[in-house]
Amino acid sequence: MILPGLRIGLQEWSVCIQALALGRSCVLIRKGGIHEPRGGLFMPEHERFALLPSYLHQAAERLHPQYGGEFLAHSVASAQPGVIPVTIWAEVARVWKCTELSTAQALGEEVPWSAAEIATRFNYRQQPFLFVLALRVQRLPALVALPDRPSYGGCRSWISLEDPVPTEGSTPVISDAPWAARLAQLDGLLGAKAQGA
Repeated sequence: MILPGLRIGLQEWSVCIQALALGRSCVLIRKGGIHEPRGGLFMPEHERFALLPSYLHQAAERLHPQYGGEFLAHSVASAQPGVIPVTIWAEVARVWKCTELSTAQALGEEVPWSAAEIATRFNYRQQPFLFVLALRVQRLPALVALPDRPSYGGCRSWISLEDPVPTEGSTPVISDAPWAARLAQLDGLLGAKAQGA
């Protein structure tokens, strides 16, 4: 089935986008940006979206050691002012509301954030939880260079794209059998009862 061009993007640190693009990660953890509706609490409002690399607030000390150094440097090497390079998009396979910090931190290298960063986000606004999204990530056949418009700025999750991202010819970053195994591991850790389960 050919999907129409995507008109929704999700902003995330470029290092997280690179981890997803390489198949090192298949999850994102979200709480919400300060410009979110409903008081800044993230809700998984869209099932499919382009993944938009952001550099706002990204810093080596906020990352898991495996994602610092060369990995971090590579994730920002291709940054160009005025351009958002889109190489992947995702479909939400599961959403868990994680209410135990130790469980979120047990995701380990599946999440590029450091344990301290996960704890900070978990406790944000004294509301102890995080959303964990398992994503089926698709690689675009070619990079799509979106103009970085002023309306895309700010600390928020969802971006309504003025320029659609075509998805025809996309291929899964993680093939079917390894993907099923990864998802089963996440279900085992986070619980099988989840949106999309």
